[in-house]
Amino acid sequence: MYYRNSLKIKLTCTTLISFLLGVQGIEYLKKETQVGKTDSLGPCRYDNNISDLPISHTFSALIVMWKFYRDGKNVFTILKNRPDDGGRMQIKDNYGVSELEIKNIKKHDAGRYICKTGASNNLSIDVEIDLIVKFKPEIHLRYNESVNEGETIEIWCDATGIPNPNIEWSRRSEEIGISGHMLRIHNVTRYAKDIFMCSASNTEGHDEEMINLNVSFPAEVEVLEKELQRLNTDTDVEMVCAVTANPMVNIVWYKGDKEIPVKEEPFKYVVDTQDDMKEEYYTRFSILKIISTLDEADFDTYYCKAQNDSGHVVATETITLVKHLGE
Repeated sequence: MYYRNSLKIKLTCTTLISFLLGVQGIEYLKKETQVGKTDSLGPCRYDNNISDLPISHTFSALIVMWKFYRDGKNVFTILKNRPDDGGRMQIKDNYGVSELEIKNIKKHDAGRYICKTGASNNLSIDVEIDLIVKFKPEIHLRYNESVNEGETIEIWCDATGIPNPNIEWSRRSEEIGISGHMLRIHNVTRYAKDIFMCSASNTEGHDEEMINLNVSFPAEVEVLEKELQRLNTDTDVEMVCAVTANPMVNIVWYKGDKEIPVKEEPFKYVVDTQDDMKEEYYTRFSILKIISTLDEADFDTYYCKAQNDSGHVVATETITLVKHLGE
């Protein structure tokens, strides 16, 4: 009984010592490289493993393999004389030293590479290498293309890159003192309609994306004169109505409760439209002209109405044409 327990303790201690020696023999390395380069991982030295092979094995029986892990999962295994990824990755041997050559390095090559050597039933890890692939920033924007006046908008600048990029925000190429992945604007006004830019930079390069922020607000109608006095002999009477909106709406003129027929003969009424483009929004001027001599029916109340695409009136203003009796 004593002999069995002693044997068990001896075997357990031997196994533990072997495990510790094996762990201590692993070399841990970290390597940085860049996208598009050709680089080598290593060295993976396997001279000591040759002497551990049974006498029945020859040098050619030695196995040298590289395993690639991404996010803890084994993606692929490369053996000597068996290139991977169309020959982009292959093992290079030189007198007991193995290196893994990677051509045209890509971002997804980043991860952990482990070199194992030995007999088929007795492989051991010689080196573990964490490959860091550096690349210039790439930006992806997330935001609502249109926001209503008074709302809060968040613009997200998702920038990837190794090393982690620095992110800065600007408005029309002028820095606004805000950095980080998100730009938040509270209580947006129509004057916030502008071009914003997200810029990301690291040691590998620079990237930037522009956002054309569009702020919607309801139509506002103004008239230059609410009352016009004219003689009944006057001609070319003009009534001016200005509509400011985003998106712009249709402008329709009414006399009383009837829409003015500007396209029916004889042409008594003419409507001229002019747009005043501004950086933040634009105003549309609609000018109603009475081109014939005035008659009694022309002295009335006129309505400038702003209608959306569905025909719904969203704003209106009135102009009264009053007959001037003269002196």
